Amino acid sequence: MLKLIFILPIFIFGQIENQVRDKSPGFFKNQRLHHSPPKPLFKGRSHNLDFLTNIPQDSVLSSNLFFKTDLMDYYHEISLTGKAGLYTFIYKPDEYPGNRLQYYFTINTKKKLFGTPINDRGELHPIDKLLINPKEYFQQRRRLNK
Repeated sequence: MLKLIFILPIFIFGQIENQVRDKSPGFFKNQRLHHSPPKPLFKGRSHNLDFLTNIPQDSVLSSNLFFKTDLMDYYHEISLTGKAGLYTFIYKPDEYPGNRLQYYFTINTKKKLFGTPINDRGELHPIDKLLINPKEYFQQRRRLNK
């Protein structure tokens, strides 16, 4: 019985560690830029698209946002300036109309180029978000909460 008490927790924690440990490059390679997409993105409203970094300001040569909507043929490059590691762009739907928004961020330093988000193979993979009608969104939420 004592063996079971000591061996069972070791076995269980070993299994949990194997499940939690993620060996994908997207998780480990790019820890210098951190971005959390806003949820949800509403049509007709401005949204902050921003990221955080711990790269010192004097090491950054350039920081950029590349974005496009479904009505644009090519990505637009916007140069960003940061303050205390926070880089922000305000997306204005009046200037860039569309129903979908795709974007990604890059920082070029003296030694390396960083980008976010990246996929499991370590490649840059743009975020693709649908711009939602706020009235329909809140009606659907109300129906689901009943």
